[in-house]
Amino acid sequence: MFSFLKKLNCVLLAILMFLPTIRLSSSEYTDVINKFFLNKKLDTIEGIWTKTIANEGPAGCVTMFYKDENDFYYQVHIDSCFVMGKVTGKQKKITENKYEGENAVYFFNGDVNWGASSIGISEDLNSFAITHNSFGNYFTEKWKRIWPEDIVAHNKKINN
Repeated sequence: MFSFLKKLNCVLLAILMFLPTIRLSSSEYTDVINKFFLNKKLDTIEGIWTKTIANEGPAGCVTMFYKDENDFYYQVHIDSCFVMGKVTGKQKKITENKYEGENAVYFFNGDVNWGASSIGISEDLNSFAITHNSFGNYFTEKWKRIWPEDIVAHNKKINN
C-alpha cells in the first residue's frame, strides 16, 4: 500500500510540474480580448496572464487585468482558478512597472481577506511578481503574459 501511495504521489507531482509548461493560446480568450482590450492601447499590467509560481495549489490559473474609467486596474480570474469571475484585485499605477493596491485572499472555508498588494512588472513587460499581505503574512506569486504576447508591438499597432 505504501508503495502505491508513493507512486501515486510521484505521478501527481509530475502532473503538477507539467501543467505550467502547457502553452496557453490567446485564441482561447478571444471573447475576453474583444470585450476588454480590442483596439485599445494597453498599460503595462493590462492583458491576460497565467500563474507560474503559486503560493498554494498548482500554477496555471489565468487572470486578466483591465483599467476602468477611474484609472483603477481590476484583476479577474478567468480560467483554472480557485475563485472565478470575481474581482480579486484592485491596483493603482505607481510607475510603468509598479502597481499597488489590494487583493483578496480566499480560504477553503469561504472566508475572504482583502489585504495590501504590490506588483512589480519585469523590464521586458512579459512577467510580474505580486506580493500579498494577508493577516500580516506576506507571500509572492509569479505570472507570465499570455496576451498580448508583445505589448509594445500591440500598442504601436494601435497608434498607427
